[in-house]
Amino acid sequence: MTGLDTILESIRSEGRRTADGILEKARKDADEILSRGETDASLRREDILRGVENEARDTADRVLSSARREQRKTVLSARQEIIREVIEAAEQYLYGLSDDDYFKVLIGLAAKRAMPQKGEMVLGARDISRGPPDFEEKLRAALPQGAELSVKETPDPSIEGGFILVYGGIEENCTFRALFGD
Repeated sequence: MTGLDTILESIRSEGRRTADGILEKARKDADEILSRGETDASLRREDILRGVENEARDTADRVLSSARREQRKTVLSARQEIIREVIEAAEQYLYGLSDDDYFKVLIGLAAKRAMPQKGEMVLGARDISRGPPDFEEKLRAALPQGAELSVKETPDPSIEGGFILVYGGIEENCTFRALFGD
């Protein structure tokens, strides 16, 4: 080997060591980048999972809240239906009373609603025709002190049950429809 060969070999050897060092550093850098990437990916995945969990929890809360609202609506609707049925049954009960009991109810209602002044009771055609002969006397006897009611001879065809009290130009609707809120 000549001096030139030795120098060339030395340069090649130095080049290989430098290349090996560069490759080793590149491998370490690549491993470090890969490790950081895996760590970043893992952290990002955890963030995404937390976000999804929070979103799922929020969605579940909204669905539960909506279900509770619907449940309350359903219960309220059922209660309203029951109340409506009870009111209808009470109204039908009043219509189905015997004449004697029916007019006792009218007298009791008039006694509670009568004002301490002179007025007139307007009945429907059905009640005028089936009223007991002593109805007006029993009515007067049941009224509170100062109240005076006479039964109007002409019926009001719009009244199916109950009555209207008239005091001058003021009317108090005591028909069953008005009392039961229909």
